[in-house]
Amino acid sequence: MKKKFVKLNINDNYLSLGNLCRYIKDISTNKVFASQTEIFCAIFGIDSVSDSTVNNYCIGYRSIGTIYKDIYYNYRKKFSKNKLIMADNVLNIISILDGNIYSKEEFEDVILFINENDNFRKLVNRLYNLAKNDSSVNKKFTIDVKDMMDNCLYDSFCEILFYIVLEKQQPIYIDSLVKDTIENILNKTNISINDLEKFLNMQFMDGINYIYSIKKMAKDGNPYAAFEIGMMEYNGDMVGYPRYNVCFDYMKKAAINNHPRANFMIAWLIYNKKVGNLDADDLKLAWHHLKVAKDCGSVAAINNMGIAYLNGLVPGEKANEKIAIKYFEEASSYNYAYAFNNLGKIYENRKDFEKAFECYLNSALLEESWACNKIGNYYRLAIGCKKDLKQAFIFYNKAYEAPIDIMDKWCKYNLAKYFYLDGCYEAGVEKDVKRATVLFEEIANSNMMACIELIFIYSDCYLDTKNNLYLEKINYYVSLCESFKEYNDDIKKMVEDNLKVLSKSHIDISPIIKQGN
Repeated sequence: MKKKFVKLNINDNYLSLGNLCRYIKDISTNKVFASQTEIFCAIFGIDSVSDSTVNNYCIGYRSIGTIYKDIYYNYRKKFSKNKLIMADNVLNIISILDGNIYSKEEFEDVILFINENDNFRKLVNRLYNLAKNDSSVNKKFTIDVKDMMDNCLYDSFCEILFYIVLEKQQPIYIDSLVKDTIENILNKTNISINDLEKFLNMQFMDGINYIYSIKKMAKDGNPYAAFEIGMMEYNGDMVGYPRYNVCFDYMKKAAINNHPRANFMIAWLIYNKKVGNLDADDLKLAWHHLKVAKDCGSVAAINNMGIAYLNGLVPGEKANEKIAIKYFEEASSYNYAYAFNNLGKIYENRKDFEKAFECYLNSALLEESWACNKIGNYYRLAIGCKKDLKQAFIFYNKAYEAPIDIMDKWCKYNLAKYFYLDGCYEAGVEKDVKRATVLFEEIANSNMMACIELIFIYSDCYLDTKNNLYLEKINYYVSLCESFKEYNDDIKKMVEDNLKVLSKSHIDISPIIKQGN
């Protein structure tokens, strides 16, 4: 069978030259400077190269040639005695990331400048996480790189470059590899490849009879179909509202075959009191299914075992933060964003904000919305890091770009309040009250602080225009404020003090204040 090389720039499973180039392009602030050729020349410290060489080496159809490996053999041979030997290459990469041109002559301590560059830190963090994903990378290598990152980002990046250029092998793709991979995934379950094949064929080929077909397959014992229809019941897709008991029954059918996500969902339903009452028997059942899910490869189960230990929900065990951390660390080694969040919360509670920042940043770089918003807060308030409003704005926007059902809604408030409402010179954001108003209104029903901001905005609008429509809006949001549990005397006084500005314009505000009582 003819051998085919795996493309090394299309997923996050390979610590490769192609993915390095892709990450640099993704992070760069000015894409004009981030062409594949410019990146390639910066990495190898050369002035020009043919397009075919760049394409072949970066995509992965050919292994890196001897002429380019020799450059890095020379670097590695001299690196221990002269660390600055690769400084020009790294500065050229940072120039692409920042959209500015840097040279060694500008800096008294060039390595210090490199280590403190935010975009460079982001790049190294992503490469470190990539190394953890790559099954061909030795565990000791990732541990050594992590230790270097804590002391010198420049050193760790150089070590990563040595691996990418000199050691990374070109994986070969053959048709039988697909079947072998699937069998390895399924070998801890009772699920057959035929079960998977039948389910996929039904998904690809069925149309209007999809629900009928999937129900029939589930009834016949297909674990994929049982899980699929169980999730549809969980999301309320079948009858317009969730039926958790029906979901639970379908998950049990899939779990019999050791379907990892079905086992996890059984535990999830119990822990979140969607079924049962969380008594001792429920806890035993949930823990059993979590262990099965973990043994079958569910990273979510590992993370939730940590949550169970943290909250004292493990049968016969007391709450144990130390054990919880071990589970969170194990889950985070698979780049599981929520595990990074859980670690961050623990360190935050301990007031170790630098470690919390590192954990949240790892999650944010995986584009988890809650963590993106959290990192935005850390940068805005200088918690565990230097204050950087530009980075805060970037991460709030990353949080905002998440799908609506998993978006952290506070990112809308933060963007409106701290950037659009008055503008932000440091972040290069111009004042846009209309944009701020839209964002506040989108979350007002679930965010009292957004309501308060809208009261202030519409008060100013009324004073400017004397349009009674704004009085109606003020009245509405005062009433909405009152519906929140958080509404207290201090907040009430703040709102009323703002409304007194209207009374100076001979507006009777007593009905509004009365409604706010």
